[in-house]
Amino acid sequence: MITGAAEALAGLIELSASRQDNLSRPDRLPLVSVRVLPDLFQPRGGMDERHLSDLVKLLRSRKDLDPVTVMVVGDSYVLIDGHHRHEAYQRTGNDSIPTVYFEGTPEEAVLEAGKANAKAKLPMSSRERQDFAWRLVVLDRYSKAKVADASGTSTSQVATMRKAKRVLGVDAGNFETWFKARKAAEGKDMDGADEFDPEEWKQQVADRFADTLARTFSGRLSDDPEIAAMALAAYFGRRLPEVVGELQGFLPEVADEEF
Repeated sequence: MITGAAEALAGLIELSASRQDNLSRPDRLPLVSVRVLPDLFQPRGGMDERHLSDLVKLLRSRKDLDPVTVMVVGDSYVLIDGHHRHEAYQRTGNDSIPTVYFEGTPEEAVLEAGKANAKAKLPMSSRERQDFAWRLVVLDRYSKAKVADASGTSTSQVATMRKAKRVLGVDAGNFETWFKARKAAEGKDMDGADEFDPEEWKQQVADRFADTLARTFSGRLSDDPEIAAMALAAYFGRRLPEVVGELQGFLPEVADEEF
Protein backbone atom coordinates (compact mmCIF):
# COMPACT_ATOMS: atom_id res chain seq x y z
CA MET A 1 0.00 0.00 0.00
CA ILE A 2 1.11 3.56 -0.64
CA THR A 3 0.57 4.26 3.04
CA GLY A 4 3.90 2.46 3.57
CA ALA A 5 5.64 5.07 1.42
CA ALA A 6 3.96 7.87 3.37
CA GLU A 7 5.10 6.38 6.68
CA ALA A 8 8.65 5.92 5.36
CA LEU A 9 8.82 9.53 4.19
CA ALA A 10 7.45 10.81 7.48
CA GLY A 11 10.06 8.75 9.33
CA LEU A 12 12.90 10.17 7.25
CA ILE A 13 11.67 13.72 7.75
CA GLU A 14 11.53 13.18 11.51
CA LEU A 15 14.98 11.56 11.54
CA SER A 16 16.43 14.40 9.47
CA ALA A 17 15.03 17.00 11.84
CA SER A 18 15.98 15.26 15.08
CA ARG A 19 19.59 14.26 14.39
CA GLN A 20 22.56 16.20 13.10
CA ASP A 21 24.29 15.18 9.90
CA ASN A 22 27.71 14.08 11.13
CA LEU A 23 28.40 11.29 8.64
CA SER A 24 31.24 11.42 6.14
CA ARG A 25 30.59 11.00 2.43
CA PRO A 26 33.06 8.44 1.09
CA ASP A 27 32.97 7.49 -2.57
CA ARG A 28 32.31 3.89 -1.57
CA LEU A 29 30.11 2.38 1.15
CA PRO A 30 29.68 -1.11 2.63
CA LEU A 31 26.49 -2.62 1.21
CA VAL A 32 25.22 -3.28 4.73
CA SER A 33 25.45 0.45 5.49
CA VAL A 34 23.05 1.41 2.70
CA ARG A 35 19.44 1.55 3.83
CA VAL A 36 16.97 0.54 1.11
CA LEU A 37 13.38 1.86 1.07
CA PRO A 38 11.91 0.59 -2.24
CA ASP A 39 8.33 1.61 -1.37
CA LEU A 40 9.48 5.21 -1.32
CA PHE A 41 12.41 5.47 -3.71
CA GLN A 42 11.81 2.83 -6.39
CA PRO A 43 9.33 4.49 -8.78
CA ARG A 44 8.94 1.52 -11.12
CA GLY A 45 7.66 -0.61 -8.26
CA GLY A 46 9.89 -3.68 -8.57
CA MET A 47 12.92 -5.34 -10.13
CA ASP A 48 13.23 -6.03 -13.85
CA GLU A 49 14.95 -9.42 -13.83
CA ARG A 50 16.24 -9.14 -17.40
CA HIS A 51 17.87 -5.78 -16.70
CA LEU A 52 19.22 -7.09 -13.41
CA SER A 53 20.70 -10.13 -15.14
CA ASP A 54 22.47 -7.85 -17.63
CA LEU A 55 23.92 -5.79 -14.78
CA VAL A 56 25.17 -8.91 -12.99
CA LYS A 57 26.94 -10.09 -16.16
CA LEU A 58 28.43 -6.64 -16.67
CA LEU A 59 29.63 -6.41 -13.08
CA ARG A 60 31.33 -9.79 -13.32
CA SER A 61 33.31 -8.54 -16.30
CA ARG A 62 34.47 -5.27 -14.74
CA LYS A 63 35.35 -3.81 -11.36
CA ASP A 64 32.35 -1.50 -10.90
CA LEU A 65 29.09 -0.21 -12.30
CA ASP A 66 28.10 3.46 -12.19
CA PRO A 67 27.77 4.77 -8.61
CA VAL A 68 24.41 4.62 -6.88
CA THR A 69 22.93 7.78 -5.39
CA VAL A 70 22.44 7.94 -1.63
CA MET A 71 21.56 10.68 0.82
CA VAL A 72 22.56 11.16 4.42
CA VAL A 73 19.58 11.25 6.78
CA GLY A 74 20.55 11.56 10.42
CA ASP A 75 22.87 8.63 11.07
CA SER A 76 21.82 6.66 7.97
CA TYR A 77 22.81 6.34 4.33
CA VAL A 78 19.60 5.95 2.30
CA LEU A 79 19.53 4.66 -1.28
CA ILE A 80 17.82 7.15 -3.61
CA ASP A 81 18.66 5.83 -7.08
CA GLY A 82 20.32 2.62 -8.25
CA HIS A 83 18.22 -0.21 -6.82
CA HIS A 84 19.04 -2.57 -9.69
CA ARG A 85 22.76 -1.83 -9.35
CA HIS A 86 22.57 -2.30 -5.56
CA GLU A 87 20.91 -5.70 -6.05
CA ALA A 88 23.51 -6.67 -8.67
CA TYR A 89 26.32 -5.99 -6.18
CA GLN A 90 24.55 -8.17 -3.64
CA ARG A 91 24.03 -11.02 -6.09
CA THR A 92 27.69 -11.01 -7.12
CA GLY A 93 28.91 -11.18 -3.54
CA ASN A 94 30.41 -7.70 -3.37
CA ASP A 95 30.58 -6.15 0.08
CA SER A 96 30.84 -2.50 -1.00
CA ILE A 97 29.41 -0.22 -3.68
CA PRO A 98 30.49 3.10 -5.29
CA THR A 99 28.35 6.06 -4.26
CA VAL A 100 27.51 9.67 -5.03
CA TYR A 101 25.44 11.86 -2.75
CA PHE A 102 22.18 13.76 -3.08
CA GLU A 103 22.14 16.89 -0.96
CA GLY A 104 18.57 17.89 -0.26
CA THR A 105 15.51 17.12 1.82
CA PRO A 106 13.77 13.72 1.93
CA GLU A 107 10.83 15.26 0.03
CA GLU A 108 13.18 16.46 -2.71
CA ALA A 109 14.86 13.05 -2.80
CA VAL A 110 11.58 11.34 -3.75
CA LEU A 111 11.28 13.65 -6.77
CA GLU A 112 14.93 13.08 -7.65
CA ALA A 113 14.36 9.31 -7.69
CA GLY A 114 11.55 9.75 -10.21
CA LYS A 115 13.59 12.02 -12.47
CA ALA A 116 16.56 9.65 -12.38
CA ASN A 117 14.40 6.70 -13.41
CA ALA A 118 12.85 8.68 -16.24
CA LYS A 119 16.36 9.22 -17.67
CA ALA A 120 17.62 5.70 -16.99
CA LYS A 121 18.74 3.17 -19.58
CA LEU A 122 15.69 1.20 -18.50
CA PRO A 123 13.06 3.96 -18.79
CA MET A 124 9.76 3.71 -16.97
CA SER A 125 6.78 2.56 -19.01
CA SER A 126 3.70 4.73 -19.30
CA ARG A 127 1.98 2.70 -16.57
CA GLU A 128 4.99 2.99 -14.26
CA ARG A 129 5.07 6.76 -14.76
CA GLN A 130 1.37 7.01 -13.94
CA ASP A 131 1.71 4.81 -10.87
CA PHE A 132 4.62 6.91 -9.61
CA ALA A 133 2.62 10.10 -10.18
CA TRP A 134 -0.27 8.57 -8.23
CA ARG A 135 2.10 7.71 -5.38
CA LEU A 136 3.30 11.32 -5.25
CA VAL A 137 -0.28 12.60 -5.28
CA VAL A 138 -1.19 10.35 -2.35
CA LEU A 139 1.85 11.59 -0.42
CA ASP A 140 0.19 15.02 -0.69
CA ARG A 141 3.41 17.03 -0.41
CA TYR A 142 4.03 18.26 -3.96
CA SER A 143 2.55 20.72 -6.42
CA LYS A 144 1.04 19.60 -9.72
CA ALA A 145 4.05 20.92 -11.60
CA LYS A 146 6.54 19.02 -9.43
CA VAL A 147 4.58 15.76 -9.70
CA ALA A 148 4.32 16.10 -13.48
CA ASP A 149 8.02 16.94 -13.85
CA ALA A 150 9.24 14.08 -11.66
CA SER A 151 6.96 11.43 -13.15
CA GLY A 152 6.87 12.48 -16.80
CA THR A 153 3.09 12.88 -16.82
CA SER A 154 1.02 15.97 -17.63
CA THR A 155 -0.34 18.46 -15.11
CA SER A 156 -3.85 17.73 -16.39
CA GLN A 157 -3.43 14.05 -15.52
CA VAL A 158 -2.09 14.99 -12.09
CA ALA A 159 -5.20 17.15 -11.61
CA THR A 160 -7.35 14.12 -12.47
CA MET A 161 -5.46 12.05 -9.91
CA ARG A 162 -6.04 14.70 -7.26
CA LYS A 163 -9.77 14.57 -7.94
CA ALA A 164 -9.70 10.78 -7.57
CA LYS A 165 -7.79 11.11 -4.30
CA ARG A 166 -10.45 13.46 -2.94
CA VAL A 167 -13.18 11.01 -3.94
CA LEU A 168 -11.39 8.05 -2.34
CA GLY A 169 -10.57 9.96 0.85
CA VAL A 170 -8.65 7.99 3.48
CA ASP A 171 -8.78 4.86 1.28
CA ALA A 172 -6.65 6.45 -1.46
CA GLY A 173 -3.45 4.97 -0.06
CA ASN A 174 -4.86 1.44 -0.38
CA PHE A 175 -4.57 1.56 -4.17
CA GLU A 176 -1.03 0.92 -5.40
CA THR A 177 -1.79 1.54 -9.08
CA TRP A 178 -3.42 4.50 -10.77
CA PHE A 179 -5.58 2.16 -12.85
CA LYS A 180 -7.20 0.61 -9.77
CA ALA A 181 -7.48 3.96 -8.00
CA ARG A 182 -9.19 5.56 -11.00
CA LYS A 183 -11.64 2.70 -11.38
CA ALA A 184 -12.40 2.76 -7.66
CA ALA A 185 -13.00 6.50 -7.80
CA GLU A 186 -15.39 5.91 -10.69
CA GLY A 187 -17.25 3.39 -8.54
CA LYS A 188 -16.27 0.31 -10.52
CA ASP A 189 -15.61 -3.10 -8.98
CA MET A 190 -12.08 -4.25 -9.79
CA ASP A 191 -12.43 -7.95 -8.84
CA GLY A 192 -11.45 -9.98 -11.87
CA ALA A 193 -11.25 -6.94 -14.14
CA ASP A 194 -8.91 -6.89 -17.09
CA GLU A 195 -6.32 -4.20 -16.46
CA PHE A 196 -6.62 -2.57 -19.88
CA ASP A 197 -5.84 1.07 -19.30
CA PRO A 198 -7.00 3.41 -22.07
CA GLU A 199 -4.67 6.13 -20.79
CA GLU A 200 -1.68 3.82 -21.13
CA TRP A 201 -2.82 2.77 -24.62
CA LYS A 202 -3.07 6.42 -25.69
CA GLN A 203 0.40 7.12 -24.33
CA GLN A 204 1.86 4.16 -26.21
CA VAL A 205 0.30 5.33 -29.49
CA ALA A 206 1.53 8.88 -28.85
CA ASP A 207 5.05 7.58 -28.16
CA ARG A 208 5.05 5.72 -31.49
CA PHE A 209 3.93 8.87 -33.32
CA ALA A 210 6.63 10.88 -31.54
CA ASP A 211 9.26 8.34 -32.57
CA THR A 212 8.07 8.58 -36.18
CA LEU A 213 8.34 12.37 -36.09
CA ALA A 214 11.84 12.15 -34.62
CA ARG A 215 13.02 9.70 -37.29
CA THR A 216 11.44 11.73 -40.10
CA PHE A 217 12.38 15.26 -39.09
CA SER A 218 15.24 14.77 -36.62
CA GLY A 219 15.56 18.12 -34.81
CA ARG A 220 14.14 20.29 -37.57
CA LEU A 221 10.67 20.62 -36.03
CA SER A 222 11.84 21.32 -32.50
CA ASP A 223 14.50 23.77 -33.73
CA ASP A 224 11.89 26.04 -35.36
CA PRO A 225 8.66 26.21 -33.32
CA GLU A 226 7.10 28.72 -35.73
CA ILE A 227 7.43 26.42 -38.73
CA ALA A 228 6.29 23.49 -36.59
CA ALA A 229 3.18 25.46 -35.61
CA MET A 230 2.48 26.36 -39.25
CA ALA A 231 2.80 22.71 -40.28
CA LEU A 232 0.47 21.57 -37.51
CA ALA A 233 -2.07 24.25 -38.39
CA ALA A 234 -2.07 23.09 -42.00
CA TYR A 235 -2.39 19.44 -40.97
CA PHE A 236 -5.17 19.76 -38.39
CA GLY A 237 -7.17 22.48 -40.12
CA ARG A 238 -10.49 23.09 -38.38
CA ARG A 239 -9.54 20.73 -35.54
CA LEU A 240 -6.53 22.81 -34.53
CA PRO A 241 -8.38 24.49 -31.60
CA GLU A 242 -9.06 21.02 -30.13
CA VAL A 243 -5.36 20.17 -30.36
CA VAL A 244 -4.39 23.48 -28.74
CA GLY A 245 -6.85 22.75 -25.93
CA GLU A 246 -5.31 19.32 -25.34
CA LEU A 247 -1.80 20.79 -25.36
CA GLN A 248 -2.67 23.04 -22.43
CA GLY A 249 -2.39 20.05 -20.10
CA PHE A 250 1.21 19.45 -21.16
CA LEU A 251 2.47 23.00 -20.61
CA PRO A 252 4.57 23.68 -17.48
CA GLU A 253 2.97 25.86 -14.85
CA VAL A 254 4.33 29.42 -14.79
CA ALA A 255 4.21 29.56 -11.01
CA ASP A 256 4.26 26.80 -8.45
CA GLU A 257 1.48 28.33 -6.39
CA GLU A 258 -1.27 25.72 -6.54
CA PHE A 259 -0.39 22.99 -4.09
